[in-house]
Amino acid sequence: MVLAGVPLEAARMAALLVHGRDQDEREMLDVAARLGVADVAYVLPIAAGRSWYPGRYFDPLPVNQPWLERALDACDAAVARAHRAGMPDERIVVAGFSQGACVIAELVARRPRPWAGAAILTGTLLGPAGERVMPTGVAALPMFLCASRHDDWIALDDAVATARAFEAVGASVTFETYEDRAHHINDRAVDGLRRLLRGVKSALSVE
Repeated sequence: MVLAGVPLEAARMAALLVHGRDQDEREMLDVAARLGVADVAYVLPIAAGRSWYPGRYFDPLPVNQPWLERALDACDAAVARAHRAGMPDERIVVAGFSQGACVIAELVARRPRPWAGAAILTGTLLGPAGERVMPTGVAALPMFLCASRHDDWIALDDAVATARAFEAVGASVTFETYEDRAHHINDRAVDGLRRLLRGVKSALSVE
């Protein structure tokens, strides 16, 4: 994993940032720089071979196992690194883009913790419609999700369905739709993640 931003031991909060397929830490280091939020430590797990799982998000779940479990384990290892620095779950925001966003959706749904917040940037729960996991343990969790109408990799309907699945079990969901034709993290998505981080920081300041 790669660490960036404020050192974990000195940070007010931490953000786990998970890159997409055919990417590495450079994509999320760029996002961290664009965010410009003070007092945040960034923890970036890196996928072997630049991919978290081999198939598409809509494939039957067995197609992407055991790689999905290994990706979730990599996220848990990154969180454990933050824990060793004294950072509790309640001060950690988890976020990802594209394939990394799908990993984050599965992490939040399958391995619930009292996260400070979660962001799914152009992503969805995995599996065919009707076979996706039902999230648990996310009541009142602040979440930011976004997707483009024209994205070739993540269908807008599936991204919306994921937002509704989290909302149905009590998460506090903000969803934004974009018109971009490029598969990327645009400035509005960065701003949405920035708002999430700043909202968490504001809540921490009144503890």
